[in-house]
Amino acid sequence: MNSFKIVLVGQPNAGKSTLFNVLSDIKASTANFAGTSVKIMQSSIQLHGKSFQLLDLPGTYSLNATDDAEKITQSFLLNEKIDLIINVVDSTMLARSLELTAELLEMELPLVVALNMQDEAEKRGLKIDSEKLENILGVPVVSTAALFGKGVLQLMERSLQKLSETSKSRPVLPYTAHVETLVQKLAYTLSQPVDQLNGSRRFFAIKAIENPSMIPEQVRQRLSDAMISACREIQKFHQRDCFESIAYERHHQAMKWCEEISSFTSRHQVQFRDRFDRFLLHPLFGRFFLIAYFLFFFSTIFFMGNLLSSWMGSILQKIQPLILPLRNVSDFLWLTVDGLYQGLAGSLGIVLPYFLPLIFLNSVFEDTGYLSRIAFLLDGLLHRIGLHGKSVAAFILGFGCTAPALYATRILENKRDRLLSALLLPFIPCSARNAVIFALTAAFAGPIWALGIYLYALLVIAVTGKFIALFLPKSHGLIMEIPDLKPPSWKNALAKTGHKLKEFSIQVIPWLLLGSVAMAWLGYLRIGPWIDAFFSPLLQGLLGLPAKLGTTLVFGFFRKELIIVMASQALGVSSLSLLPLTLNQIVVFAVFVTLYFPCFATFVVMWKEFGWKTVSASAVLSVLVAAFSAFMFKLVFLFF
Repeated sequence: MNSFKIVLVGQPNAGKSTLFNVLSDIKASTANFAGTSVKIMQSSIQLHGKSFQLLDLPGTYSLNATDDAEKITQSFLLNEKIDLIINVVDSTMLARSLELTAELLEMELPLVVALNMQDEAEKRGLKIDSEKLENILGVPVVSTAALFGKGVLQLMERSLQKLSETSKSRPVLPYTAHVETLVQKLAYTLSQPVDQLNGSRRFFAIKAIENPSMIPEQVRQRLSDAMISACREIQKFHQRDCFESIAYERHHQAMKWCEEISSFTSRHQVQFRDRFDRFLLHPLFGRFFLIAYFLFFFSTIFFMGNLLSSWMGSILQKIQPLILPLRNVSDFLWLTVDGLYQGLAGSLGIVLPYFLPLIFLNSVFEDTGYLSRIAFLLDGLLHRIGLHGKSVAAFILGFGCTAPALYATRILENKRDRLLSALLLPFIPCSARNAVIFALTAAFAGPIWALGIYLYALLVIAVTGKFIALFLPKSHGLIMEIPDLKPPSWKNALAKTGHKLKEFSIQVIPWLLLGSVAMAWLGYLRIGPWIDAFFSPLLQGLLGLPAKLGTTLVFGFFRKELIIVMASQALGVSSLSLLPLTLNQIVVFAVFVTLYFPCFATFVVMWKEFGWKTVSASAVLSVLVAAFSAFMFKLVFLFF
C-alpha cells in the first residue's frame, strides 16, 4: 500500500498541532505559545483505503529561518520527499499568515490551504470567502476549526483529491513589474531546478535575490554575476535592500488577497474576553492574578493529592496481608515480592496522586494563551537575572518535565539565552520532584512548607542566573507575540491527561518497581551500606541526615520519584509518615533532592542539545547549590 507523506506547515499559534492531534492518535504539544512545537511529530493515518504519513513541522513565520525551530522546518521542506503540504493559516491574522502561503506557493509543491480558526474570525466580525481565495491561489482552500474538528474531514478529502491530480500547474502570482522581470531573468539563467532540493526555478531565483544562503554553493557561483546585478538594480530602483524588497512584495500580495476575500461587520461592544485580557496584562492587577493563579495551582495539587493518596492507601493496604506468608518460604523471594509491593505502593499511593492533578491542570491551562501573558508580566523580572520573558515557556514546561523543557529552549533566538536557560532549568521542580515535595510535606510539614520550597527554588534560579549572567553577554529585549486568549478545551485536557498517564505507566512505574526491588536486593546483598558510607560525609556530616538515605540519591538519579519509595525502605518503615525524621530534617532533605543533580533523562537530553561541557557544568553546579542550600536551611533551623 502506498504511503503519502503530508506535512503541516504554518506560523506559530495557527493551530497545526491541534489539527495534528485531531487527525492522529498521537497527542502533540498544543501549548498556545510561539515555538512550542520544536520537534517533528509523526503519525500514520488512513482515509478511504489510502495510507498517509502525517508530520507536524515546527511553526515558522518564513522559510528564511531565524531560530532553531524555523531551521528544522526550512531544512525539511527543502531536503525531504514531500507529497503534499497542508498550509495551516490563522484566519484571525489572515494578512500576516498569507505571507507564508505566498512563499510556499513559490516552491510549486502540491499545496492545500486550511483556513483555521474560522469560528474565531467570525466572532470578531470577519467573513472570509474561501472559494474566492481558492480561485486566486489556484490550490484547494478549506475552512476549518481544528479545535472542534470542524472541516477536518473535508480538508483531508480535498488533500486526497490533490494527491490524485496528474497536473501540477497553477497560475503564477507575479510580483510588481520591475522585480518580476529580474526574477524571470534569474529563473531562466537557472534553466533547471536545483539538484536534490525541493522547489521550483522561480523559488530559487527569488531566494537568489532575497536570501542566497538557502542556495547551494555551486549554484551561487553559477549565478553570482546575475545575482549581484539583480540586487544592484533593486537597490537602485527601490532604495531598499534586496531582502526587504522581496518581503515587501509578499506583504503586498498578502494584503491584496486579504482585501479581496474578506469583509467586516462592525462590533459595537468590546467582548468580555478582550476586557478580561486587558486585566490579565495590566501591570498591577495582572500580577495579582498571576500570584492567585500559582496559589490555586499548587494548593489544588496539594489537597487533591492528599485526598487521592489517602484513598489509594486504603486500597493498597488490603494487598499486603496477601503476601505476608511468603516470609516463611524464602528470604530472597520475600524481599523481591515485598520490593515489588513497596514499589507499587509508592507509584500508586504516593507519586500518582500528586502527578495526576498536576498534569490535568497543566493540560487545562496550556492552550489558553496564558503562558504568553505570564512571559510578558515576568519579562522585567527575568531581565534582571539575565534572561527575557520568552524563557518562561521552557521554565513552565519544566514544571512538567525538564527534558522537553530543554528542547523548548530552541525558541530562544541566541545561544547565550539557551545556555543560561539550560543551566537554570534543572532547578525547576519537575513533576517527579513535585511528587517528592508534596509527599514529604504532606506527611510532615503541610502546604506552607511546600510553597516555601518552591519560592526558594525560584530564589535559587534568580540568584544563580544573575551570577552566571555576569560572565555572559547582555541579553536582548523581548520580541514576541501575545496570542489570543482561548477557553480551555476539557476534551483536549482529558485526552492529554490520558496520554501522559499512559506515558507514566510505561516509562515511570516500571522504574519504580525495579528500583524498589533493587533496593531490597542491595539490602540482601549488603551493598547498600557501602553506598551509604560514600554519601555519609555529605548527608550525615554536613546536612545532619541519616546516612542510610545515601542509596536513595543514587536511585533518584534515574527517577526522582524513586526517592520517596527508597526513603521508606532505607529507614525500615511502611509509610512516609513513620519516617524517623524531624520536621527540620524533612525540609532539609526536600530542599536537597529538589535541587541536586538532573535526572538521567535530563542528563541525556542536555548532553545531546548542548554537549558534555554544559551537562558537566550543570551537574557540578546543581550539586553545589543543593548542598549549600540544604546546609543553610539546617543552620537556620539550628539558630531559629
